[in-house]
Amino acid sequence: MILDKFPSTDEFYKNYWGKRPFVVRGAIPADVIDGLIDGDSLAGLSLEEEIRSRIVTTVPDGGEWGCEHGPFDEEKFSTLGDEGWSLLVQNVEQYHTDTANLLQYFNFSPRWLMDDIMVSYSEKGGSVGPHTDSYHVFLVQGIGKRQWKIARTALDVDSAEYVDSQELIILKDSFDGIEVEMSIGDVLYIPPHFAHEGVTTQSAMTFSVGFLGPKLSDMMVAYGHYLEQCEISRLDDRYSGQGLDGSSAAFTIDGCARDVVRDGLVGMLHSDDFSRWMAEYFSAPSHEEVQDVEARDVQLSANDLLGYLQNGGVLVRPEHVKLAIVTSDDGSINLAAFGKIVPVPKVFVEFIPWLSDSRLISMADIDGLDDKGNLMKVVTYIYNKNILEKA
Repeated sequence: MILDKFPSTDEFYKNYWGKRPFVVRGAIPADVIDGLIDGDSLAGLSLEEEIRSRIVTTVPDGGEWGCEHGPFDEEKFSTLGDEGWSLLVQNVEQYHTDTANLLQYFNFSPRWLMDDIMVSYSEKGGSVGPHTDSYHVFLVQGIGKRQWKIARTALDVDSAEYVDSQELIILKDSFDGIEVEMSIGDVLYIPPHFAHEGVTTQSAMTFSVGFLGPKLSDMMVAYGHYLEQCEISRLDDRYSGQGLDGSSAAFTIDGCARDVVRDGLVGMLHSDDFSRWMAEYFSAPSHEEVQDVEARDVQLSANDLLGYLQNGGVLVRPEHVKLAIVTSDDGSINLAAFGKIVPVPKVFVEFIPWLSDSRLISMADIDGLDDKGNLMKVVTYIYNKNILEKA
């Protein structure tokens, strides 16, 4: 379970993703840890109306768990004491973009499925109880230490019993597991439905990088809404009862009618527009509270940006910008950021690794690609949309 380094991409999906947990000691460098949000700033975020936050309190000796949702006022923290509580804040990567720098270490994971970085500050004894999650999570230890217990196998969530609580989903019974202490820079991966419990032993901050897939029903509704909004008549055609015969008279829907309707729905999913929708859907903010990326106040021309690069400047994609890239059957690229498609020509396919890997983009990279003029138009467009920035 304890590894010397992150597994390779192939090894990760073959042996770990959704299958078993692991720990990597010292996986995140100290300088990156130092740049993450601190406890005071995290508390400051929890005072804001639009930011989702909560405080979970642990009562010893079998007492009840407590959970209170923000926004909080400053006086709240002076009443909590020195033990037994945790502050948790969602979507921190969007509000403290240096914290998003953690994400560069998880490019082997499906970044397009990332939900958010939730950050917790907890005092000694702080915990949210033994529980399971329906998502994948990498737990990065910032300051302090936490003692974790992780189940050896996935839990049958349908048969599990839970503590009677309206706010928290806590397992009623203990579980068999592996215990591990997490220190600064350590990373713990926990697949969905593996029971786990973390207890703070020394004032700690934990950065939870979560990956949560949508429900199929949610995607069906969203795709239908997309077709309706786009008014794609060739896909969103009206069912006209074609192919019916006497078998479907009165109130009977026969097998032929059923198959025609089903084939029509399946046909929509096999269109190139489905690839475009997927890019938009999976790049959209995971939570309504997070706003779309905004265009720059000062827009640059392609010549302006070209001059910057020719003078030795470099560009980089900020880690908090969520992208999704889907290639259609015809080879066209569907690139989206924050739920909006970015129009790109096919020549841009050579540029995709720079965006995916967070590499610095220099003039040498531009010169090495074909059709530099069109490419600079695209680079300028996404720079002006705040999807790239000057490094």
